[in-house]
Amino acid sequence: MSDKTGPGTAGPGDPAESAGSVFARSKHPVDTAGRPVKGSNVSAGGPDVPAGTHDGPEALGTPPHQTDSSRDPETTVMRPGAHGGGVTPRPPRAEDVDHRAERRAERLIAFWFMISVVGTVGFVITNFVGDKHKQYYTPCLGSALGMAVGGLGIGLILWAKRLMPHEHAVQERHAFTSPKEEIAVTEAEITSGFADTGLARHPLLRRTLLGAGTVLGGLVVVPLLNLTNSKPGKKLDHTSWVKGARLVTEDGRYVKLGDVSIGGIETVFPAIPVTAADGSVIYKPKTDLHTKADSTTILIRLPPGVDQPRKGRENWSVDGHVAYSKICTHAGCPVSLYEQQTHHLLCPCHQSVFDVRDGCRAIFGPASRSLPQLAIAADADGFLHARDGDYDEPVGAAFWERS
Repeated sequence: MSDKTGPGTAGPGDPAESAGSVFARSKHPVDTAGRPVKGSNVSAGGPDVPAGTHDGPEALGTPPHQTDSSRDPETTVMRPGAHGGGVTPRPPRAEDVDHRAERRAERLIAFWFMISVVGTVGFVITNFVGDKHKQYYTPCLGSALGMAVGGLGIGLILWAKRLMPHEHAVQERHAFTSPKEEIAVTEAEITSGFADTGLARHPLLRRTLLGAGTVLGGLVVVPLLNLTNSKPGKKLDHTSWVKGARLVTEDGRYVKLGDVSIGGIETVFPAIPVTAADGSVIYKPKTDLHTKADSTTILIRLPPGVDQPRKGRENWSVDGHVAYSKICTHAGCPVSLYEQQTHHLLCPCHQSVFDVRDGCRAIFGPASRSLPQLAIAADADGFLHARDGDYDEPVGAAFWERS
């Protein structure tokens, strides 16, 4: 075997070797004359091209990573150019040239910060002083919280729009490791940005922002303080029914003897007797949401001789009219499906069945106890009313008895 190399052979490391296969050319790209392409690995460190530079196209090579710190420093800093990079100042606003406009903007922003303070104070007052069973409670609580958060947010937005520098800045991607020079520039920009907020020049904004943020931070304590609220105790054992309260429908009609036919039902609520200034008694219907939650009652007229009252309840009904709580003793659903032939009440939620003839005893389904009965009577005018006042046992789900 000869060690000579001729024009038709290529020794190791010879650029002509790269003319053999695609894989060889990908490692040692050459032009049509067989010379190494500028910017290739072969030319790195050569006499023509300095090592580490890439001033020519890379044929079948791997492009540098976007975060490669060896790339052109121009791409790692904020700079103006044809591609939208850099800072573009925008036309001045009224606040930039008119001191009076600047003062108006400052007062407007301070106004929204004060709205936030008022909302936070209103939230705290409503939470601890408001009646949680009234219809106003939840809307007031939500409105106050919206004012607290919204006022602070609107104030900050107006601050950025009206008083902070108005410019369009674009910063291109930079290397993960910043030079010391860039770190110094960043610190200077942060310092300049703080000065641009105007906190030093606008003491009113500084104080109102500090006040709004401090008061808003107090909302974190409110849920913790709610843990100290007292337990409901025996409040769940009572409803809005009182002695002498008339039975009234949801549309405000008082129920009289004869209004309900045999086999018919009617949903009724309490109409509380109130003594007027002249000594007369008027009745105030209570059909609000809170009353409906525990005082809703179903009035049923049974045929003569069908009712089998329990011991001690012989006079709790009038002419076949019986009144029971409409709230199921299983999970609190409304019991409203009545079968005239069987005299059964059915709960549509979980199919509990109650026998109206036997004191609304639970005979099927998950309910474990009878529906509470309301003792009723009729006055001289025939109006039905609560004879003794409230139910003699808690209404609703059975677990309330264990509260």
